[in-house]
Amino acid sequence: MNIAFIYIAEPYQCYHTASVASALAAIPGCEVTEYYSFPETVTHLTRIRRALGVPALPLKPFPKSWKAKVLKKARRLDQERLLVLRENLAELNRYDVVVATEYTAGVLKEMGLKGPKLVLLMHGAGDRYVNDEHLVREFDLTLVPGPKVETYFRDKGMFQTGVSQIVGYPKFDVFEAVRKENAISFPNGRPFALYNPHYQRALTSAPTCMTPLIKGFKAQTDYNLVVAPHIKMFHRGFGIRERQLKRQQSADVLVDTGSDAMLDMTYTSQAALYIGDVSSQVYEFLAIPRPCIFLNPRRIPWRDDPYFLHWTLGDVVDDPADIMTTVAQAQERHALYKPAQEKLFRETFGEPLLGASQRAAEAIVRFLSDA
Repeated sequence: MNIAFIYIAEPYQCYHTASVASALAAIPGCEVTEYYSFPETVTHLTRIRRALGVPALPLKPFPKSWKAKVLKKARRLDQERLLVLRENLAELNRYDVVVATEYTAGVLKEMGLKGPKLVLLMHGAGDRYVNDEHLVREFDLTLVPGPKVETYFRDKGMFQTGVSQIVGYPKFDVFEAVRKENAISFPNGRPFALYNPHYQRALTSAPTCMTPLIKGFKAQTDYNLVVAPHIKMFHRGFGIRERQLKRQQSADVLVDTGSDAMLDMTYTSQAALYIGDVSSQVYEFLAIPRPCIFLNPRRIPWRDDPYFLHWTLGDVVDDPADIMTTVAQAQERHALYKPAQEKLFRETFGEPLLGASQRAAEAIVRFLSDA
């Protein structure tokens, strides 16, 4: 059985699927090859395999036309991704299975992927509407982290009987292996809060809240602050946004625009307080229940909206002027939210927490055996 794992976006995808690729490669009869679009992916795959203590797998860069290279240089990454998939369709058609971790790969069926079965290994926590989630229908098998996500897609009629399975969240297996590498500490010894705004323009709190939040943390003495936006926030702008943000760094404010720690749960595992908007990383943070604050400067009517379910797990702040008051009360008010955090975490990722990589690999093999 020849299996291709495709990494068609930034290296964060490695932390969701590399451990599954390794688990599959260890099963007799499975030959796994990995394809990547971003050169940095190689470094992350090497790091993950070293931490897991497993051998490297055959690894190939996606060949790219001059047009794809121009799109990459212009940071038109969504367009580049589609073009790269189309240009490599014949190569992928050589395999029995193609495994991806984002909905975009569903377009391969529309482009003419005929031979291989297409498998989606979902990442994220499922609370946010994604405009290409309809492509779930194109996958022959979808592996979901927990019952919450499976119920969501079944209720929307996106699954056919027998083509989804709950396996858990493989990223936790990777984190268990790499978590001792990076300990975050500040000279003053204070705990740190994590600000993790999303990149989606219609929902992100960053334009309105970033500056007052950083100023507010510099003026208090309870916490340090780590600012680690979603990596896709820096898709465009030719580095201008990164440089502007870096200027706000200080001894008690760490600004991260692209390190490994943004991708491997270093910050979400060690922060004392989470501040964000719609990023699913809040669920990774809640592996250990802790206080959360959600920023809603756009005053979105979020109550009873399933796409904002995680906003029931902490205080929601509409006015940026109220952020620091809410921060000061967060530890005291956490008791109000802890039971709901524990419940929703279990529904999102299932149990047991570890072992999802092996469960996903075995689910793929069973599916192919029954096909």
